[in-house]
Amino acid sequence: MRQRQNAELRKPEILRNFLEILVEEGIEGASIGKVAKRMGIHPSLIMHYFSTKETLIIEAVDHIVHEYGVLIDRMKPRTADPARRLRRLLDTLVGDEWHRVSEIAADFSVISISFRNPEVDRRIRRLYSLYKRFLSGELRALMDAGLIERRDPARRAELLMSMLEGYRHFKHFFVSERSAKSFRSDMKRAILRLLGTGGD
Repeated sequence: MRQRQNAELRKPEILRNFLEILVEEGIEGASIGKVAKRMGIHPSLIMHYFSTKETLIIEAVDHIVHEYGVLIDRMKPRTADPARRLRRLLDTLVGDEWHRVSEIAADFSVISISFRNPEVDRRIRRLYSLYKRFLSGELRALMDAGLIERRDPARRAELLMSMLEGYRHFKHFFVSERSAKSFRSDMKRAILRLLGTGGD
């Protein structure tokens, strides 16, 4: 029992430190040895939970997928009012909470790994499928309420996801903190136009 409790405490800490190194040094610079040094523990302790660097990478991806899944679950509407439901969805999709689940540098590293690692690729695809299913359901409900145009919700969800992924990357390089609020407002209007509400 004590060993299981220690694992439950240690594993998230190890994953957190590994992701921090991933952000700072990229996948090439991340290693079990560096995680151990950062945590002040022996590498064998990390290898007790994660036998190889690949295992550590896959579990780190699982951790990110889980965190996004928790946030998607929290995004589920707590109101029957369609207008409030739409506002909440927009606020979440362009808000900081969604985009801070993981660091963009870690995301790029994980995506690059996915081209060579089928397990990582499968997990990222599962996350996007979860995201698409959630958005499709929300759009279908908003269509049924007459709030947005009635068009293929799955395709509209894909377009919205592409738009938001681009927004996150573009924002990192080109949008200052000072202009972030107005840029978010412009994004919301663009999303509303995509969904067929006019956006103004």
